[in-house]
Amino acid sequence: MRTNTIYWLVLKFLLISFFSKAQLFSVKKADSLFESKAYTLAATEYERCYFFINNDTSRFNMVVKRANCFKANGDYFEAYKNLFRLLSNDLLTDSTRAQIWYECALNLYLSKYFNDAETYCLKIASLPVTNKYSINANLLHGLILNEKNDYFQANYKLIDFINLSDIEVSKKDSLKKIVASNYKKENYPKLKSLKKARKLSKILPGAGLFYAGKPGKALTNISLQLLAVGYTGLNVYIGNYFTSATAGVHLIRLFYTGGVNQLNEIVPLQNYNRSRKFNDNFKNTFLKELKQ
Repeated sequence: MRTNTIYWLVLKFLLISFFSKAQLFSVKKADSLFESKAYTLAATEYERCYFFINNDTSRFNMVVKRANCFKANGDYFEAYKNLFRLLSNDLLTDSTRAQIWYECALNLYLSKYFNDAETYCLKIASLPVTNKYSINANLLHGLILNEKNDYFQANYKLIDFINLSDIEVSKKDSLKKIVASNYKKENYPKLKSLKKARKLSKILPGAGLFYAGKPGKALTNISLQLLAVGYTGLNVYIGNYFTSATAGVHLIRLFYTGGVNQLNEIVPLQNYNRSRKFNDNFKNTFLKELKQ
């Protein structure tokens, strides 16, 4: 009986030792694949490690590493979905929660889901911790607000980041100057009101297009409407009343409503291009100074 007990204990020890070494080898293999930039294969290997490892801390790290594989591959939303798996754990410390929420926010920001990314930044701000993730969350939140054209709030978040960051005083001053010089109302992108543009074109054909910054399209639209009016008047003059009342009036209405309705595409596109240029210039200037 004693011999059997010793036999099974030895066997159990050997099995545990074998599986521990196998798991360690598998993790090293996954890390090697990641370092070799074989991110898809590394992600698969990390997932396999996740299911065969019993240690909660190691399983946590496998999910984070797998998310980093997708992030490195440019598949940011898939990285977010992997990190989301960790949020159901009620035993996470505030510091760890800040880390996961920050990574979720960053991947959503890179996926251009700005509203969802901002939600996680707000959650981080509610935590009673101050670490690199909570500090960097201010930077990320500022960049999100910059994308949403909320420059007033972006200014405050970026200043908070600068004040809390452990960087040289001279760099802090230069970063604050970039924020101050860009986030002046007179420097904001000049965005147009679609409602105003449509109203102008209804009152005076082509006026809305001039207001939207499209003088060429405005002149073309005005010319087409004048031609339609001339065509209608010519038919009235030569006595083709039926033609003037049908084809002529139809052309006038067509070009008139066309000039108004095309503003639905032109104004949002113009606003997007102007804000995109401003937002990108600020972001690139700020981050370039931060990295120097």
